[in-house]
Amino acid sequence: MSYNKIQDNFWIDEKVRGWDFKTRMTALYLLNNQHRFSEGLYHLPLSYIVEDTKLTKKEIDKALKKLCSDNFIKYDRVNSIVLIINALKYQPLQNINHCKAALKKLEQLPKSPLLKELIEKAKLYNPKFYQLLKKKSQNIKFLQIAFQEISNNDLNLTQTKGLSLDLNKGLKREQKDSQAQTPTPVPILTQTLDKKAEIIFKDNQNPELKKLEKMTCYLIELIENNNPRAPLPAKDPADSRFKKWLKELEKLHRLGPVGANANEKKGYSFQEIEAIINFSQQDQFWKNNILSARALRKQIIKLENKMKSSKYSQSNQKTDMLKNLYLAAKEEEDNNGKN
Repeated sequence: MSYNKIQDNFWIDEKVRGWDFKTRMTALYLLNNQHRFSEGLYHLPLSYIVEDTKLTKKEIDKALKKLCSDNFIKYDRVNSIVLIINALKYQPLQNINHCKAALKKLEQLPKSPLLKELIEKAKLYNPKFYQLLKKKSQNIKFLQIAFQEISNNDLNLTQTKGLSLDLNKGLKREQKDSQAQTPTPVPILTQTLDKKAEIIFKDNQNPELKKLEKMTCYLIELIENNNPRAPLPAKDPADSRFKKWLKELEKLHRLGPVGANANEKKGYSFQEIEAIINFSQQDQFWKNNILSARALRKQIIKLENKMKSSKYSQSNQKTDMLKNLYLAAKEEEDNNGKN
């Protein structure tokens, strides 16, 4: 279990006092939820917030817009990445081992324009972490690209203080003629008409296949992080074992658990699969047993039930804690008003 600091003046901050109750609760959730990395850049789909806080998607959207417009966070809707803008200011990484651990976590994230923002914040507030990122950028490709974008100033975001106020658009890159932003050809997913629904790869772009490839890489990285000696495929769409893993996730999305067929409509959405992957690699029991995409699909129902049970318990505990914090702050505020 990780611990994240919340400044004791949070409740009396002028900006916070101007937020409504649900925006305050959303802000607290973003600061201390179980998905957060200590450096403040982490993967957080909206479905996670809805499930954990029990707020509606509409309420979450409204709260995120306010938090972004007040420069508290930036949110990349396309990749479901959140950046707490002042995280490194109030909780810098001083220990070199913590910095290295933070880098490993960054390697697991979907690639987002917000990585550049994090690097710039590190340079400003956390020089030790920044120097490590800069040094590692000589050999790590995703850092090379981010530092190249910083030096060339080629990255343009459609944003209003950190967020395009249309949350359905997310953060966008303006297409430039530069090496850092030249798209790499990716395969396209099609299905033959035979019973096996074989996956055929072609040089083209398809959003569904890109999502499956990213999800397959993500699963491999999490398993590798938990089980360094586990036999894993290369994170390369051309690798034969990678294709088998991708095919299992494609079947999980299209068909559902092992034994299900298309007519039963038991397939899982990408958001559901991603949430279950995260749970399977965080749970102490399942992270030692889910060592392949096949195992994930085979155990999907047990994982889903366990995850729902666990999240319900955690959500109730967290809601009670936040409620008590709010009531205490409200009582103090009322007392100060009377004085």
